[in-house]
Amino acid sequence: MPARALLPAALAALFAGWCGTFARGVAWEAAAAGQLAVLAVAAAGGAALPDPLRLGRWGRWLPPALVALAAASLFASPVPRAGRVGLLLLPAYLLLPAAMERSWRGEDAARWGMRALAAVVAGVAAWSLLSWLAGLSPRPAEPLGHHGLLAAWLAILLPLACLPILERGAWRWLGWVGGGLALIAILNGRSLAAWVAVAAQGAVLAWAFRRRLGVRRVALGAAVAGIPLLLSLPRIFRILAGADPSARARLTYWQAGWEGFLARPLLGWGAGSTPWTVARFFDPVPGVNPPGEAVGELHSLPLQLLYELGIAGALAAAALVAIFAVRRARDLAAASSPLAAAGLLGLLGAGVCALASAALAATALPLAAALAAGAALTGAPEQPPRRALGWPAPLYAALACGLLVPLALAHRHYDRAAQAGALRPLRAELLAAVRWDPKFPLYRARLAAHHERTLADRLAAADQALRAAQDADAVAALWVQAAVLGANARRPWAPAALARARALDPLQPLPRAERGAPLAGVEAGGETGGGWPISLYLFRRRPWPAPLVRLPAPISADAAEKPVGNDAGRSGKLRQDNALQQFAQAVVQPP
Repeated sequence: MPARALLPAALAALFAGWCGTFARGVAWEAAAAGQLAVLAVAAAGGAALPDPLRLGRWGRWLPPALVALAAASLFASPVPRAGRVGLLLLPAYLLLPAAMERSWRGEDAARWGMRALAAVVAGVAAWSLLSWLAGLSPRPAEPLGHHGLLAAWLAILLPLACLPILERGAWRWLGWVGGGLALIAILNGRSLAAWVAVAAQGAVLAWAFRRRLGVRRVALGAAVAGIPLLLSLPRIFRILAGADPSARARLTYWQAGWEGFLARPLLGWGAGSTPWTVARFFDPVPGVNPPGEAVGELHSLPLQLLYELGIAGALAAAALVAIFAVRRARDLAAASSPLAAAGLLGLLGAGVCALASAALAATALPLAAALAAGAALTGAPEQPPRRALGWPAPLYAALACGLLVPLALAHRHYDRAAQAGALRPLRAELLAAVRWDPKFPLYRARLAAHHERTLADRLAAADQALRAAQDADAVAALWVQAAVLGANARRPWAPAALARARALDPLQPLPRAERGAPLAGVEAGGETGGGWPISLYLFRRRPWPAPLVRLPAPISADAAEKPVGNDAGRSGKLRQDNALQQFAQAVVQPP
């Protein structure tokens, strides 16, 4: 058994169980381990340069063009720090499929690789089902942390996990177990996008084998593939009737994304900028969007690419995907390969799920797509050895690691601050995080929330909070924090900061502040009984010590005057109570 054959399965297990998940991936150790693993494996795949994705004479220029356009959009972005990590890792993810194909090269390596991957998929699906049956989650979600993420991950890798079924020995049961557990988890996850993805995979598979299977078996296969769609008919009817709350919320996200794209159509708002800037265009609807909602993604990858990269970057990404799929389909027609066919089916599932999700921050999903692309590459003819270039990829990996080290060190200091306990060591860790990564607003926001009691420290904390809000551009929670600290420090810009927060979050009842006056109901340096610590709503990750600035307890629904009329969006007006309402956590994530 070649050891390299187990590398893709090991990566899938690492990302699905730890560094690519929704909750565990935010720790600095997990983030650094994931970045290092991707760069190391991608460096091995660089031997396929200058055309690692086998896109042909002209298509091979699309990956560098996509990277260049992403860099240009980030350079022109109002929040260039937002996508720095993503830009540094984008070439690595474009090189990953070639590395996966090299790991599975050879019949023996492919067979052992699929066995290992089936075992990983079976383990993840069993984990999710057991945690669900134990009552730890309302739907199968673990270990990825969200039922939609888990269902999409399983839908992408399901065709690959089923490949051991084609074997004749006892290993075929591993394919049945892995595929069966994955299907059970997907069905109980009740993710409509994943159901449609599995149905599309089954329909394509039945159509491809229509002559070999016969009409009856094809009809039976189509009926089985249609079971998820049949189960989703009630929700589809609710969506068409406008009665599905999730679909109505997604419509508000899509409208905000489209307006943002129209505002900057050429280069977009920059890679990774969605949670930092989309509040500029988000018009929440009462009864659909809760007050204080912070939109982290647009729930549609094509739309989010338009929003972040503009028309040029989105077209480059679409052309890359289309050319890759067409060329791999032609290779499959020329030389039948079950592994390549399963890879294409996995990419089909990824494409369907991407229409309803853009959760690239959970890196287990892009890694699963890279595994499927690597499987699809196994059916492509090899490039001539004389054209291969092996040195650029390791050089790129070394440079990317060097640029990521300061960000990882800042992230480490931030995590250590959460466990510091006392105020002074906490502030020392946060100051170190700010020194290593001065543009990331989370660190300054935390530093401002945990300040000393002296007047000079209160003034400095207010300025730090304002800088954090300005660096994040359109995160309402940070503007609220700046308004609170600025008003208590008698800063003249506090009313403007509060007005900015109210404009970004029009459904949230916030107080009106007079120039130079403290905000009513907010006590600086005290412990308000039953109050909401401001830091708990700023990037809630893990327990933090109580800060010195506290908000009063949330007012009841009867105490806050409800909006008048049907339209209480950006143009609607709310009469404000004289107390601060609970506000939502910000969504800017650590690198």
